[in-house]
Amino acid sequence: MDARAHGLDMLGAVAILLALFSELSIVVSASESLPLELTTQATPATPPQAAYPEGSLLTYSPSGRLRSSLWQLDAAHSRLVSTDSDSNKITATGQSETESLFSKDYWKLVGSDIKETFTAPVRWDRKDWLIFGGVTAGVGLALVFDEDIRSRIQRNRNSTVDSVFSAVEPFGQEYSAGVLLAFYVGGEFLHDPRAKSVALDGISASIIASGLMVQPLKYVIGRSRPNKDQGAYDFHPLNGSASFPSGHATQAFAVATVISEHYDSLWITLTAYGLASAVGYARLNNDEHWTSDVLAGAAIGTFVGHVVVHFNQHHRNVSLQPVIERNLQGGQISFSF
Repeated sequence: MDARAHGLDMLGAVAILLALFSELSIVVSASESLPLELTTQATPATPPQAAYPEGSLLTYSPSGRLRSSLWQLDAAHSRLVSTDSDSNKITATGQSETESLFSKDYWKLVGSDIKETFTAPVRWDRKDWLIFGGVTAGVGLALVFDEDIRSRIQRNRNSTVDSVFSAVEPFGQEYSAGVLLAFYVGGEFLHDPRAKSVALDGISASIIASGLMVQPLKYVIGRSRPNKDQGAYDFHPLNGSASFPSGHATQAFAVATVISEHYDSLWITLTAYGLASAVGYARLNNDEHWTSDVLAGAAIGTFVGHVVVHFNQHHRNVSLQPVIERNLQGGQISFSF
């Protein structure tokens, strides 16, 4: 019991550090970009760095004249910074700042995510189909060796291993909801649009992957779990057996993919996918799933997370924002290219 409690404490710390350092990376990138923007404002003749896409912004002032401002888009595509030649004010914009879990627009976006995900194969090119074929072949190969892998894993079980992986396992279910909630609350209180986007995209990916894909597949395929001792090839479609694919692995990899896609950091990617992989192994260790179940769930979660994040990033990068400053009222259209 002490070992399990200790494992829970360690994993809780990992989740907290993941969220905190994700916030830190945003603060650092923002602080690094400000000198460039201020320098551009002070010396208009100097062209901006090529690393940032640039464009123009038209605003309408009370005097009745149109004014143009330079804007720059940061490398993460998560916020736009406008510098007005007649003002020292720097205005951050971005649709995700105003998004809310309880808004009608967000749930409309979830509906669009669902459509985008289920129709994605129609838009696949040759490379996408090759990846799909490779993943399918990998799951099929694992199916052949499922019983051998299970026997080896079960022989290596002991109380310490069970305690550690039992502590990890909830990250594929209730703990993943806690991680997304932490990102959402952090985004609200710290005015961090990227953190909020992680939470909102994670919720959408979870609904699609775990709710709309995995649960129907489990019911239709009807594969027996390994702990039922019916063998790896015992299938009874539509009878309630729910081994293939693994729901825990699907959820863990969906959330890991969303986090990784939003933060361009190797250590965040390794931490997120490492924890998701540990969830998958926990299901094997606890004799709840076959290896092919876990691989299929990981593939589904990764695919859905990737589609949702990239579709929503495109959606957020086009927005209309009001502009209210001294001697200036109007609106701005923000877009990336």
